[in-house]
Amino acid sequence: MTLPQTLADRRAYLEDGLRDLACDRCGAVVRVKKNSPQHTSVQWTVRAARECAEFAAQRATGTVQTCGALRESIERAVREGRLPVP
Repeated sequence: MTLPQTLADRRAYLEDGLRDLACDRCGAVVRVKKNSPQHTSVQWTVRAARECAEFAAQRATGTVQTCGALRESIERAVREGRLPVP
């Protein structure tokens, strides 16, 4: 049995502060949270990973590492104040 406080802590860690953000390039929607100017949490869904144009190109080579277009979309959202940084 899991204690209610443990569940609340887990939910807070995994979900609090996350916002939906669409990639400016391909429109794939991920959940994003800025924990600090240097630290960004990104939660990918299966659908977003399938829709990501950069991931598709990387899959063709056998290696999926990162999406530069999404990183730029996150940085733009921060600059525009759509994604707060504590």
